[in-house]
Amino acid sequence: MQVQDRSWKRRLLVLSAGAAIAVSVIYLPQSLLTEVAAGLGVTPGRAGLVATAVQAGYALGILLLVPLADRVHPRRQVTVQSLLLAGALALAAVMPTVVSLALAFAVVGLVANLAQIIIPAAGRLAPEGEGGATTGTLVGFLTVGIFGGRIVSSLLVDALGWRLVTLVFAGLVLAAAPFLRRALDAELELSAARSSYSQLLRSTVGLLRRSPELVQSGLMQFFVFATFNATWTVMVLHLTGPPFGWSVRSAGLFGLVGLTAGLVSTLGGRLVDRFGSLPVAGAFLVLMLVATATVIVDSRQLVAFGVTMFAAAVASQAVQGANQNRILAANPGNAAQANTGFMFLVFLGGSTGALLGPLAYTAGGMPRVAELGCGLLLLALGTWVWTIRRARRAAVPALPSIEHHDA
Repeated sequence: MQVQDRSWKRRLLVLSAGAAIAVSVIYLPQSLLTEVAAGLGVTPGRAGLVATAVQAGYALGILLLVPLADRVHPRRQVTVQSLLLAGALALAAVMPTVVSLALAFAVVGLVANLAQIIIPAAGRLAPEGEGGATTGTLVGFLTVGIFGGRIVSSLLVDALGWRLVTLVFAGLVLAAAPFLRRALDAELELSAARSSYSQLLRSTVGLLRRSPELVQSGLMQFFVFATFNATWTVMVLHLTGPPFGWSVRSAGLFGLVGLTAGLVSTLGGRLVDRFGSLPVAGAFLVLMLVATATVIVDSRQLVAFGVTMFAAAVASQAVQGANQNRILAANPGNAAQANTGFMFLVFLGGSTGALLGPLAYTAGGMPRVAELGCGLLLLALGTWVWTIRRARRAAVPALPSIEHHDA
């Protein structure tokens, strides 16, 4: 169902804001890492298990819950999961140990995948010719949610403590729910309305075999998001340690770098509409690799470090927008399932990065984390080259055979 341009822009703004709020909660453990460690009496490394648990829960939730958007109207699914997400956050706020907190945040991650339901639904609602811009806007707002959540939580944590901050985010999720429900109040064809849940899961897994675009773009983004998460998971440790010695509040405000990058990266969708997904993904992969390599030498120089982290964040989100638009365009009849497979691979990469980042930081500080990121991004570029070559071979028709006859 097509909507008028002005009405669509209002809906897209609401959907983008709701998706940003939902995604912000899975990064709370990163921004509150030192406060959680101090409050529970554990080391920051042990508290980092909470950040890994929520990312792993998110990946699992994508696989188990997002395919339902092809069977259940997104309006109903988003409403139910918003209520469950708020409840899970409230539960996490009262957990007494790091293990119980990790389990609670795993549940938070499990039901926090509202953005991955909203993105394919928005793609179906978008006016013709604005698919790339729509995806780019939503992905950009996800970055706003990731870093905006860091900023808000860091500003509140000194006055409220990490438990009350977690409850504040539960309240934000509840407040957004009715607006999201109204924005999704449209007729959408459900491609798997009569399929059973087990059939949906099998079809989602089968799509990984049937769609080479899904495998290629998902693998590429696995490495990109692993790099992104490895870097930002340890950011608060880097900025509160030597040579900076910032407070948690000041370290959280460094998220303004990423927030600005998120706003800029929304323009990437228009580049996709003009130049295509693969060229845009390749260009921004190179930019991200250069920026990450620069961190090896500038991590102790604040201004230069801020510039390189800005460039890396812009590139990361632009690559994701390009890859996500590619897999949705390649699988128009199975949008939710394609998005499920893609984001499952993305957040497997994210949980991998959340695990490897603190280990690399312990071994050699931020330069070692950047070296890890460069290795991961070289794997992403290798995947991109492989994808380009396959696409070119598929585009060249087979030459007819030439038969030779004796004169």
